[in-house]
Amino acid sequence: MFIQFNVLEDSCNITLAHPKYVKAIRGKKTDKKDAQWIADLFKHDLVAGSFMPPLAIRQLRDLMRYRFKLINFMSSEKNRLQNSLTVSNIQLGNVVSDTFGKSSMNIIDKLLKNPLDTSFDLEPLIHGSMKDKLPELELAIDGFITPEQAEKLKVIKQHYEDLES
Repeated sequence: MFIQFNVLEDSCNITLAHPKYVKAIRGKKTDKKDAQWIADLFKHDLVAGSFMPPLAIRQLRDLMRYRFKLINFMSSEKNRLQNSLTVSNIQLGNVVSDTFGKSSMNIIDKLLKNPLDTSFDLEPLIHGSMKDKLPELELAIDGFITPEQAEKLKVIKQHYEDLES
């Protein structure tokens, strides 16, 4: 109904009514009889129109619903990435407060470049107060990422970044 409403609202006076309030009495019902019944109700000013927000509000609501869905997708991808890291025994979440922070993402990028090598120097990848957690971080990344898990992590990370942008 809303599609027709959007197309016709500039050129017609449209009343949107709840079906419950314009329902005809029981019996042999046809579309033609229903249309006549609704037309009679409308002619006698007995159809209470439902509230339809202005176009700008409807468009804003549509955008907000879409934004909400994108945020939910982002949360799902974050959970998938965290789960994949846990499966690979990479416990970054136990050391850092934000697995998706700059330092953590640098570490994850480095891990995904060569999943079999976890003996790289962490210090150039981390920032600020994270330098105090260097020994814990080295223990946290001491896991094993299978090639399949690495590919899955790359896809999840790319999808998350696309959603974020």
